[in-house]
Parts: sequence; structure tokens; C-alpha cells
Amino acid sequence: MFTKNFTDTALHVAWTGALTIYKCINCCKRWYFTFNGAECSAPLPIDGVVYMWQGNTQNLIRVRHIEGHCNNIHKGKVRVGFWVGNCRGERPGNAYTGWKSVSRIFIKRFLNLRPKSRTKTIPA
Repeated sequence: MFTKNFTDTALHVAWTGALTIYKCINCCKRWYFTFNGAECSAPLPIDGVVYMWQGNTQNLIRVRHIEGHCNNIHKGKVRVGFWVGNCRGERPGNAYTGWKSVSRIFIKRFLNLRPKSRTKTIPA
């Protein structure tokens, strides 16, 4: 749970730790952040994927980093979630998160990164 005190701020989140998929062929898993149960839509979802082509006997354990920011989150209590799911259009695989290592989630608040409309005068 994170308390967001202002409406005009965005949340910047990062996850670092070991991710793995194993014993599958042409499989994919997707790790992603949620805010109060929903994925970020502004500017985009914060996610990362691991795909394995020929891995029926492989177990690819690697430290990975997933990071991004999300605008338009209301002030107040925010439940930040980190989930694993299937990749759209790909075979599901077996996934582990945080195998034999410490996983860390960082959450920071900063001024919203929404682009502001700008007018530029071009000389004739």
C-alpha cells in the first residue's frame, strides 16, 4: 500500500529480481504492475516479458528489471501489485518470480509527465 498525497503527480515504479520460465517450447510469460487492481493506461502498461523458443529442458533464471511511470492515479491509498500472466497470442509457460534472491519494488512520486501543449511561432 502506498499513500499518494497529490492529484497532479505520477507514480514511478521499478521491480528488480530473478524471473524464470522453464520446461516449455515457444512459451512466454508477462510480468506487470497494477494500481488498485488495474494496469496503467497512461501513458502505457508497465510490463516485461520473457520468451523461450526451444526450452523444454532449460530453466532460464536471470535477474531482470521492469520500470515505468503511471499518470492519472487518484490521490489516496494506492495498492501497487506486481503480477505474472500469459503473453497474448503465445503459449503459456511455467514461471517463477524471485528465485533464491531478494526482489525489490521501488515506488516514487513525481510531477506528472503529461505533455503540455506548446505553441511555436515559425518565422514567415
